[in-house]
Amino acid sequence: MIIKKNTIEVLDRYNDVAPFVPLVNEAADSDKGALGFYPSRVFMDFARKEQLLVAVEYHATGISYAGHLLFEAKHPKGRVRQIFVAPAFRKRGIATRLLDHLKKHLTDHAFISMYARVAEDLSEANKFWHEQGFYVQSIARGGETRNRTIIVRTHELDTPQLFAPSGLNATDPLGLNSTYESEIPLFLLDLNVLFDLGPRRRRNEEILDLFRIERTGSCKLALSTEITTELTRTASIGVTDQMQAYARIFPSFPTPTEDEWTAIKPKLAAIVFPERYRADALSKNDVSDLRHLATAIQNRLTGLITNDASILNAGARLYEKYGIQVISPAALKDLTTSETQEQVFQIRADDSLSITSITRPHEVEVHRLLSGLRVPPSAIATAWAAIDSNDRVCNRHGVWSQDVLVGYLMWPRIVNGSEFSAHVAIDESRPGAILVAKLLLGFLIEQATAEGTSQIRLTFPPQQARIREVASALGFGGLTGQTSLVKLALGRIVTQSTWARRNDELFRAGHVRLPDAPLTFRNVDQQIRFVGPDGNVRHVSLMTLETLLSPALFCLPGRTAVISPVRHEFAEDLLAHSRQKSLLPHARARLYKERHYVSGKATLKHFKRGNLILFYESARNRGLGAIVAIARVQHAYLKSQEAMNNSDLDPSVLDAVGLEAIGRSRTKTVTVFDNIICLERPVPLATLQRLDCGSPQDLLTTHVISDAQLQEILEEGFAHGIS
Repeated sequence: MIIKKNTIEVLDRYNDVAPFVPLVNEAADSDKGALGFYPSRVFMDFARKEQLLVAVEYHATGISYAGHLLFEAKHPKGRVRQIFVAPAFRKRGIATRLLDHLKKHLTDHAFISMYARVAEDLSEANKFWHEQGFYVQSIARGGETRNRTIIVRTHELDTPQLFAPSGLNATDPLGLNSTYESEIPLFLLDLNVLFDLGPRRRRNEEILDLFRIERTGSCKLALSTEITTELTRTASIGVTDQMQAYARIFPSFPTPTEDEWTAIKPKLAAIVFPERYRADALSKNDVSDLRHLATAIQNRLTGLITNDASILNAGARLYEKYGIQVISPAALKDLTTSETQEQVFQIRADDSLSITSITRPHEVEVHRLLSGLRVPPSAIATAWAAIDSNDRVCNRHGVWSQDVLVGYLMWPRIVNGSEFSAHVAIDESRPGAILVAKLLLGFLIEQATAEGTSQIRLTFPPQQARIREVASALGFGGLTGQTSLVKLALGRIVTQSTWARRNDELFRAGHVRLPDAPLTFRNVDQQIRFVGPDGNVRHVSLMTLETLLSPALFCLPGRTAVISPVRHEFAEDLLAHSRQKSLLPHARARLYKERHYVSGKATLKHFKRGNLILFYESARNRGLGAIVAIARVQHAYLKSQEAMNNSDLDPSVLDAVGLEAIGRSRTKTVTVFDNIICLERPVPLATLQRLDCGSPQDLLTTHVISDAQLQEILEEGFAHGIS
């Protein structure tokens, strides 16, 4: 074999590896904190078993040791016991070469997986294993001497197997694209609702909206076989009943068996028609109505749509006892929101983006945009609801740049549940397309979390790279090749007192279940165990979990929190906390998920990765004099004022004049923060002083607060979030 000079090769045969064992032993002893301790004979034993890989470099003067990998091979799993690259050879992909060699070796010998044990506190090592496709399988306690937490990471090999792989996928960390499919709510229609389809019926428009909503995929409608029985019972002899023919279009569900009906009838009658039931005076229509309810319950459907006042009045008790929802077509009007007020974002001195509701006059522009992105005409009319749509059925919003439609967002009205199924498209050929994507997706998440935790399923045309890029940073995940992504949006803070409630919300929205007991905070890279929708146990770091659930913050005891001041004139555009909407254009910073807080050089020590920031809007110039928002530090760095450019200033709401106003130091701390959650009730200076964390001197600069102070502030700031 001819070896080129200055090339790296991986040796795996005993005769080739044996001369390097002393160097392997010496290298392993150089970093016992990360690699552990093995007696020198162990390396020779593994070399004889050909379970030691050595990376070498061939050069003009001979061969140099570059690194090694020690592994165990006990069928059907392999274990990486140690991997090391010599300092002079790092940043050259040698560790990856060693691992790839081992993956191929184990795959060729029909191993199904391989794993490695990595200490949780070795953040760089954990980052490497994650990048190599090793997901977290479990958490274990280390030895008592060091009291470490050990992360067991597993990689599934591409080997023909008797059993299917686990389904864990790095591009879908929460498993939302697993075999579990979110269920579209299925409602039975009562007969009186079906009759309202008649054009002269008073409720005709409400029923038409109901069927338009079904067309968008927000719900499904069905009938009970009791409908056929009742139509037959009330039909006139010799007269063709068009409703009977129409009813055959719908899927139908059988009524309960005689035994089931005998058992459930008295229970339902006592809830819905208590007086007539006690008087033994149920009419034929009453019995028919009860059969509809029983059909929905026995077939485990979402609920019943009816106009019957007695059934609607009993809705709360029926849901409590049987988990069935009873709604009227008129209730769908409650889902109608007022037209979105236009919001304008200044992206350059001479250019801006605006977002507003799409109405009928805009449909030509919407059709032109979607057609240009090769969306089929049938999909434009149905899935994208871009033609002759009803604003009582769909939420439609557009982004405009210089009077040209450059982005479109649509999601149907939600009949029940917490899943948003949205369609989004942008013209990526235009400058600033990534800002359009930021605006639309940020707006969607804001709307989805307004009432609580939601699952957002996002569909877009092919070749929408900007949407994928922005969505990924916002916590969306999906499978390779799909033109849809999904995320859970919590939109809330999590504390020990709200842990159980938030856990239930996540399960209802996405069938994701966190541990029952609240976490003990160790660090932001600690691994969180949870159960995904497919039943697989999964693990993800706390920092990653907050991103996947963003906006979300786990405000647990032990996590460092600081109060930082921000001037009134900068606060609104940086934090968007004011309930009084401004008619003026918003700053470009509002488009960024990660925003920049610029402060004096001395504050850098407070802005460690993962720390919580509570922003105090100063009282100067008619400011609130209160804590208005909380966020998370991504990272922070020092930069001279003269060297700051657009990448530093655009997400910060500052310009050169603003920099001069925030301090004399020519070197500034730039803190990148995200997951902004505004307080429901700003916490005023009087409260901060009572908690001994708000003296005038303290609030002039960033300072750390205690766990007790943090929890007290959150208790007051979130009236509906903490109890």
